[in-house]
Amino acid sequence: MKSARIWLLAMVAVLAGVAWWIQPDAVSVPKPEGQVRITLPDTTSARYTSPCNTTYRVPSHAKVEVRSAPQCEAGCWYNLVFPRFNARVHCTERPVGNALPKLIQDAQSLVFGHEVAAAGIRRHALDLPKKSGMIYVLEGPVAAPIQFFVTDSTSHFMRGSLYFNHAPNPDSTAPVLERMEADIRRIMESLEWS
Repeated sequence: MKSARIWLLAMVAVLAGVAWWIQPDAVSVPKPEGQVRITLPDTTSARYTSPCNTTYRVPSHAKVEVRSAPQCEAGCWYNLVFPRFNARVHCTERPVGNALPKLIQDAQSLVFGHEVAAAGIRRHALDLPKKSGMIYVLEGPVAAPIQFFVTDSTSHFMRGSLYFNHAPNPDSTAPVLERMEADIRRIMESLEWS
């Protein structure tokens, strides 16, 4: 009887060990493919006058953040902040004087400095009465995916760069970039110097 109990306990221990050893792994269930949902705000805009007395249409979902005291002789620096997109457009306004070629060259060198990381660069010229400029859309994981400049060629020059406050991921920011490009085009087209 005693040996039967020992034998029974040994068998239970062996069976428990075997059951533990061959337990099945948890079956992983594939998750459906998903996309980040981005709700774009309405396209309304309001007239804004910059610290250097430049006026243009700013999207209603943007806020202005002045970066330094306005000194129109040296230029003005401010940000257009887009909290919903966690982004900002750094804007600089400078007087042209005799420095138009240098200002344009500086703007282009800042764009093409991202060429190493960019998968491509699209350019769109702005050529309207009393102003001209260029918008650059850099494709790929770049720090500043949209950059632009506008000038009247004699007195005023404005430059801007879009930056996100997170690592650039072109797949998830594509709808936002399309919207930001349209907003920046509206700024460029509506821009007027006093």
